[in-house]
Amino acid sequence: MCDRVALGPLFGRPYGGTSVLIRNELLTAAECICCAARYVVVRVGSLIIANVYLPCVGTPERLYIVEDVL
Repeated sequence: MCDRVALGPLFGRPYGGTSVLIRNELLTAAECICCAARYVVVRVGSLIIANVYLPCVGTPERLYIVEDVL
């Protein structure tokens, strides 16, 4: 990562990953159900939120990654 940053600014999301921001007022009702490199599943009260990062068209072996995530 340090080598890539030294080459210049990063555009887009070259290394992927997901995150979920939750208001401080809701933290007592929030629970992380599952967290991985390509998805995060959070429960806030009775609501389940899934945030998934899928590869773009130019990614090698894209279909295998999508199948693995799903």
